[in-house]
Amino acid sequence: MKILVVMAGFFPGKKYGGPPVSIDNFCTLMSEHECYIVTHDHDLFEEKKYTGIHEQWNDRGNCKVLYVSDDEYNKNTFENVIIELHPDIIYLQGLFQSCVLPCLKLAKKYNISVLLAPRGELCAGALNIKKFKKILYIFVVRALGLTKNINWQSTSNKETDAIKLIMKADTNQIHRIDNIPSIPKKDYGRREKIAGKAHFVFLSRIHPKKNLLSAIKYFHSIDGIAKLDIYGPIEDEEYWKQCQQEISNLPENIKVEYRGLVNHEMVHEVFSMYDAFLFPTLSENYGHVIAESLIVGTPVIISDQTPWNDVNEFGAGWAISLDKTGLFVDALNSVILESDSDAKKISDSVLDYIYKKMQIGKVRNQIEEVLLQIKDK
Repeated sequence: MKILVVMAGFFPGKKYGGPPVSIDNFCTLMSEHECYIVTHDHDLFEEKKYTGIHEQWNDRGNCKVLYVSDDEYNKNTFENVIIELHPDIIYLQGLFQSCVLPCLKLAKKYNISVLLAPRGELCAGALNIKKFKKILYIFVVRALGLTKNINWQSTSNKETDAIKLIMKADTNQIHRIDNIPSIPKKDYGRREKIAGKAHFVFLSRIHPKKNLLSAIKYFHSIDGIAKLDIYGPIEDEEYWKQCQQEISNLPENIKVEYRGLVNHEMVHEVFSMYDAFLFPTLSENYGHVIAESLIVGTPVIISDQTPWNDVNEFGAGWAISLDKTGLFVDALNSVILESDSDAKKISDSVLDYIYKKMQIGKVRNQIEEVLLQIKDK
């Protein structure tokens, strides 16, 4: 089966968040199929072309990638690729991407099945950002009759409900496919934990949706000595200025440092260097960074707007309602007070939780079943 993925950004880009991780993992898991990706030839908010890529198809082992310029990332290019490949399925990442309308029109023209993964964009926390423009866009897509034959990928019950409500999709159009976490290539071990001190990490896009500003504000009320390292692309300069202002107002026992971008192959190692991952996100349909933290034994302090709310039950971290600021502070203080032996026990619980939760064989079968069902429609 040939699967054509059209998406805004892919590796070696560092600034496109979770979708490249999802698709890279998808291509690895579904290696018996032919996966092709069309994407931009530069990172988000940059103009410089990636080094080490060439024109035509780039073989990455688990997939082949066509990197194109902004001028070439259009309907004509997508149509030429469709004519060349004759794909069985077009797999789209996100509803509000510039490639979606032309790809839906081409899929209709060439009678190709479409699988569209909203990637959490229809969930309340994400939809409320620039809501008017998004609702207008949805109206146009529906008015053109382009949603009738879309197959939707959902990764949670909440996302399924959102797709039904907002896109008016039938139940048989929505397919539950769990995300595929990245597996570390080695055991990174754990850092020594000193009671009364803690080293926290925030790793994500710096954007209001990811809620870094609230994360910083929690540190006004904590006890002990703490450091917060921030990694990720600065997508919203005005928002980052607000974060910097809040950092400047923190007490002397708190140190915050912006550490820049992280290559994806280094993410597991980075998480292994910290006592906890602080991520009070407004909404995640999956949250690859959460899985990447857990899979190296680093507990998480997250909002309850992700599919990982059961970390509380298994002692793998804290999932907290965003209006419960005091509970976020309590979680931070709990990590700060941990001794080394306490931290190791928690890390063991984290690893036990994530490996029980991951069911790679089940996910592979899920995807295979959905692909065959879509292809035969």
